Formats: sequence, C-alpha cells, structure tokens
Amino acid sequence: MKVIKKINNNVAVCLDNNEHELIAFGKGIGFPAMPYELLDLSLITRTYYGVDPNYFGLVQEIDESIFEVCTVIIDYARNCIESNLNPNVVFTLADHINFAIERIRKGIEIKLPLYYELSHLYEKEVAVGKFALKEIRRRLHVYLAETEAYSIALHLINAEEQPVNTVLDYDSDKVIDKVTKIIEACYDMPIRRDSFNYSRFVSHMQYLFKRKESNSSITSENSRLFQSMKEEYPMSYACALDIQKYFEDTLSWHPSDEEVLYLMLHINRLCAREDCNQ
Repeated sequence: MKVIKKINNNVAVCLDNNEHELIAFGKGIGFPAMPYELLDLSLITRTYYGVDPNYFGLVQEIDESIFEVCTVIIDYARNCIESNLNPNVVFTLADHINFAIERIRKGIEIKLPLYYELSHLYEKEVAVGKFALKEIRRRLHVYLAETEAYSIALHLINAEEQPVNTVLDYDSDKVIDKVTKIIEACYDMPIRRDSFNYSRFVSHMQYLFKRKESNSSITSENSRLFQSMKEEYPMSYACALDIQKYFEDTLSWHPSDEEVLYLMLHINRLCAREDCNQ
C-alpha cells in the first residue's frame, strides 16, 4: 500500500495495489515523509473507500474514538439495511454524533416527534439507531437521550441511495443553492462550496429535508435557549428567518421555531468556520 498524503499522524490518504484511493487509519502512518510504501499492513486498523475529500478535515476535528464507534455502527447497519449507504456515511455520522455530544455539553436538547411513525416506516433504521446508542454508551461512556436513536435513524435514511424513481416535488440542490445565497447575502461574504464545512452544511440541509418529507420536524424544550440565541446571534436569527420565508414561498412549508433554532445552530456553525462576522 502506498501512503500519499498525510491527514494527521494516524490517518492518511493511500493507494491500494489497484491504484484505488482510500483513507487509512493506523497508528503512526502519517509520520514518515510522503509518499512512501507501507510494508507492514498490520499497522492499518481501518480503511474507507470513496470518501469525498471535502470530509477529510473532519478527522482533524473529531476524536478517533468517535470514528471507531461509527464504523461499528455502519458495519451493523449494512447488515441490517437493504439499501446501499453513501460511502461518506461513517464520516457524516461521526460529525452528527460529535455534534450531538456538543449539544449535550451545552445543555441543548432537540427531540423528534412521531416516534411511532418512524418506528413503523423505518423499523430497521430505528433498530440501528438504538444499537448505536448502546455502542456509544459502551465505548464512549456518553449517554445520549433515547430519542437520539431516531435522529440517527433519519441520518441513515438520508445516507441511503435513493431509487431511480424517487421524485420530490422540488429540486433539493437548487433549494440548497438558494439557501446558501441567502446566507452569503446576510453575511455579505462568499461561502466556499468546495470546503468540507460546506459539505457538512449541505448534509444537514438534506437531513432537514428528510424530516420535512417524513413529517417529523424536530421539537425541543429550549424556548429559553431560542430566545438567548436570538439575542446573542441576531444576524444568524435574521438569516434563518429569511430562509424560513423562502421555504414558505417556495415549498409551502413553514418551519417551526425549533427548526429555525436548528437552522441558526448550523448557520452559526458554518459561519464560525468560514470566518463570518457575527
């Protein structure tokens, strides 16, 4: 195996014997000068094929233990779910779980209603979500709320390859592009669409659309947090309201205050990494 690019000391971009690019995890494989031939393949603990380079940066932000537990979860999911999963799913799920842990530490609780409907429509995905919570507790010693199983289930649904005949009554790519332009106008700055931070934002927008399609908008008990966020981040709030208005006009959909809070969190997260002025 040829190691061609360091991501960090324990993660690198490699080429296998067939010249296929992959991401490899292994202790110390990022130390030597690049490129080099890795002869001791026992150092490799995990490989991932087909990962979008925009997600490489997540390795710098997220603890490897979260990637490890997500790998276990996705391996389990692939044995349970008939649909093919996007090759980026371990990375996007790691980001999702990392963000869920961050929310807990900040005292932010977000819930999904319609558990009954999700359990019946997506029984296998919900089962994987419940398995995920057990693995997170066992491996990370983090106790996420039981309702997080449904959020993880929706994340998996979002990662499933859609059948060719799946048709939405709107073009999600165009909607996301318009949302991005709204954010750029609000902050009077360009957003790099080739960055992994933007790819992450797009992933969360697709997750929001999944909730819309399944009629499972988030709920929360964070009215105080919502008021606090409005006061602390007025630009994010104004931007989220512009997006809400766009959704009303274009999709005939009125996102709830909880969804507006969700938008604010992700606008704030995107802009914090794009050096927007708050």
